[in-house]
Amino acid sequence: METNLKKKFIKFEILTWSIIAGLSRGKKVYKDGLKEFEKENFKKFLRKELRYRFGNNYLPADSETHIANLNKFKEDIDAKYAPILQGGKIYFGRIQKIVNLYLKYRWICFDERMPIHCPIDSLVLKKLDLPHINWTAMTAGQYREILKKAEKNTGGIEKIAEWEMDLFNKNNITYKV
Repeated sequence: METNLKKKFIKFEILTWSIIAGLSRGKKVYKDGLKEFEKENFKKFLRKELRYRFGNNYLPADSETHIANLNKFKEDIDAKYAPILQGGKIYFGRIQKIVNLYLKYRWICFDERMPIHCPIDSLVLKKLDLPHINWTAMTAGQYREILKKAEKNTGGIEKIAEWEMDLFNKNNITYKV
């Protein structure tokens, strides 16, 4: 019983951490003047859809399939939540961060399949010398550009997730105590 409670707890925490990381920085996500419950409904949708679309050892056939899945998720969010989103849309960069971080956490915590991509954020962009790209406003085209450069730096697309985890570990100041 205790193990199931712990697993349930960490599964929900992973959803929360992923969503917070994807929504809390950079360009505004929401229109001004929203009530908190409007934001909460959106976050509930994200939690549900992350589990449904990307849970249970999700493994797309290839990189382009994963990008297509991310795009579909973005389009569905835009269609349903345009009235509350700044500019009537959510940026692809936020979606990739939420989803790829969710997959990374599941890989690490539950020994699921290694994700096909890694969460792209300012740390990754800095390492790849791509300071002109803002991950919170990133397009799918820019995402592909980043992946190509990361693939060259890591020796293959299949190594990107481990490369990013190592990069994060080496650059996280809280790990240097």
